[in-house]
Amino acid sequence: MSAKPPYRLTLELPGLPRMTNGTGGSRNPWVLHRLAQEWKGRAIVAAKAEGVPQAPLKHARLVLTRYSSVSPDPDGLVSGFKAIVDGLVAAGVLENDRFDNIGMPDYRWEKVPQRAGKVRVEVSSA
Repeated sequence: MSAKPPYRLTLELPGLPRMTNGTGGSRNPWVLHRLAQEWKGRAIVAAKAEGVPQAPLKHARLVLTRYSSVSPDPDGLVSGFKAIVDGLVAAGVLENDRFDNIGMPDYRWEKVPQRAGKVRVEVSSA
């Protein structure tokens, strides 16, 4: 019996999701909800285009990288990926986003020139 190959998914999404403590922009809860839904939807579409596993992963390792011109603070970096991770669950990539399922993702930041912002999402079966 051959072992099942590990699942790997890499997504690059242009633009930058809003962080909870981000400066500028609206603080209106309806606007913030719409922005979160937009990023969740973008993650769903991108994941389905790349290929989701036959069954959602019960355990996975995530590496989440924000590419921006300004260094975020740690809690802002984490919060910026909330809607994207929710999108991975909704797309069927992850069974859930609880600590039991994904542990503590590896959050990273890379400096890029202004207007070159993007996020990179890497998922691998644990």
